[in-house]
Amino acid sequence: MKPSRQPFVDPDTARLLADMAVDFSNAPADPTVEERRQGLNIAADLYGPEPARVAAIEHLFASGPHGAVPLRIYRPAGAARRPRPVVAHIHGGGWVLGDPDGYERVCRAYCAAGDCVVVDIDYRRAPEHKHPVALEDCLAALDWIAANSVSLGGDPGRLVVTGDSAGGHLAAAVCQETSVPVALQVLVYPVMSASARADFPSRKALGDGRYFLREFDILRAETEYFTPDEDRERAPASPLLASTDVLARQPRTLVVTAGLDPLCDEGAAYVDALRSAGAEAREHRVPGTIHGFILFAGRIPIGLAAIAEIGREIQSLKT
Repeated sequence: MKPSRQPFVDPDTARLLADMAVDFSNAPADPTVEERRQGLNIAADLYGPEPARVAAIEHLFASGPHGAVPLRIYRPAGAARRPRPVVAHIHGGGWVLGDPDGYERVCRAYCAAGDCVVVDIDYRRAPEHKHPVALEDCLAALDWIAANSVSLGGDPGRLVVTGDSAGGHLAAAVCQETSVPVALQVLVYPVMSASARADFPSRKALGDGRYFLREFDILRAETEYFTPDEDRERAPASPLLASTDVLARQPRTLVVTAGLDPLCDEGAAYVDALRSAGAEAREHRVPGTIHGFILFAGRIPIGLAAIAEIGREIQSLKT
């Protein structure tokens, strides 16, 4: 019997996975939500990119239907020759984990690579707040960002929405639901379908725990975020299942996927769906690496290259 073919693993990614196994060997077998939150932030600090220089960081608030939404604003270093792109950033973490502290290095990196103003949205997380609270927080924040882009030193015609993992899911849903003109969305290894019928080969082939993210983690996060009676067979719960009319009016889209990520197939499927509907979209597949590789780009150099690619995409926007 022929042995099954093993996927290519980037050497830096392999070393990181080995180090993670040692660094988190004493982690609880059944961690609480708070322990999981702390664990992700520790990993982001241990393995994240070196903090890029920015001119200033400011803390403001947007008003939303559930109360104030904290915003952390990063302004790029260097003199501006013209108003800069403004990026609404939605962090990942399965709608449960992740926060502005854990994502500060990523936001700094985007700010520097894209020469853009980055506004990180501190949305309310599950399980304390179920769907659609996080989405409604992000929509309110985007309204605020659009209304205040000029005062932030930004160009209202170059508004970008980006997010990774569950943040990519929220970013896609925001772009489908908002009336704000968005020039570009960047979805980084996103969750694109919460459907009970979701059947993506990558979830089965890569979700057994060898490559950081498990299928179990995806299903647990969906259970924590959605109520049991939620209709997950359509958007916004499953952006991939939006109508053709909605897909057709989506902004220019870059989807970054990772070759060892259980979510890679659904990211690629969203690109195909957008193209079929007539929207402009492309996939940037990074082979041999894992879900979270941009968050861990201090140890995975191809993550730095992906950040640079995202920066070029942002800077390519025309006024």
